[in-house]
Amino acid sequence: MAAELISEKGVDAVTMESVAAAAGVSKGLGYAYFTNRDDLVLGVLELELGAFNSRITAAVLAAGPGVEAQVRAAVHEWFLALTDRGAVLNTLLQASQNRLPLRDRRNETYRRLESHWGHLVATEFGVPENKAAAMCAVLISGMQGLLDRWVHVRDSRQMLEDSYVEFAIGGLRSLKAD
Repeated sequence: MAAELISEKGVDAVTMESVAAAAGVSKGLGYAYFTNRDDLVLGVLELELGAFNSRITAAVLAAGPGVEAQVRAAVHEWFLALTDRGAVLNTLLQASQNRLPLRDRRNETYRRLESHWGHLVATEFGVPENKAAAMCAVLISGMQGLLDRWVHVRDSRQMLEDSYVEFAIGGLRSLKAD
């Protein structure tokens, strides 16, 4: 219910009372699982990020070896996941800019992604791992721009996917030339 409220009305609409009312249960039940609304919202973020990461990981594993195939699979699945859960996940990630527990969890997720992809890039393209991780941070943050173009400009999802992969792989290959 908290995820639905976040999706429909934003993070500020989530209170222990509003979730209990929407679920048709007593407010006390929520306190059996969460100490307060911040813990509840953090729990929703954890759940959403876990499901999101599982989808991306499965797509990447199915893509097989090679950074390009894996990036393509990850970006494709990212769009599909946002189609399914984007309203709640994007709202939570936007709210994480102002709420410390959410921001810490978001940053932890981003650092883990940067490290994971940085290692793959460093291995495949033969660049220092810290440089590869830094470039992956740039690419990960650029995904927000894709989302903005898709939602507000209504660019084709396929064009955005293809352009992103071409840009990302071209940029990563150019690191090798340094």
